[in-house]
Amino acid sequence: MDTKINFDFVSPEELIVSSEVDMVLIPAKEGDAGILPNHAPYMTVLRQGIVEVTFDKDNIKSYLVEGGFADVTPDKITILAESSLNLTDINKSALLVELDSIEEKITNASDLDREILIERKSLMENFS
Repeated sequence: MDTKINFDFVSPEELIVSSEVDMVLIPAKEGDAGILPNHAPYMTVLRQGIVEVTFDKDNIKSYLVEGGFADVTPDKITILAESSLNLTDINKSALLVELDSIEEKITNASDLDREILIERKSLMENFS
């Protein structure tokens, strides 16, 4: 049994990760899904949430995504994210700037957008 799975994670702006990994936790519309090597083929829409990538037991990174798609085969995971923010490596001051920006958007947002922004802010605050 393979111990690693190929993982490509992209957004419209950049290639975020292209590596072999141990596991990827994705925020699928149907619920969170942990993807390991040799997973059954699977395609899903992503909801706003956290993608957690386990490169190895001592190297786990978390990324906030605002939606997108995930395609899983037994030997590869591909995530196409609408946008992504690396919550593991972001410095505290940059995170606070992001949180302030979201707070400003919340005051002017429609009801549906306000809910999405409040959820995004909450997810980010868990890492601050």
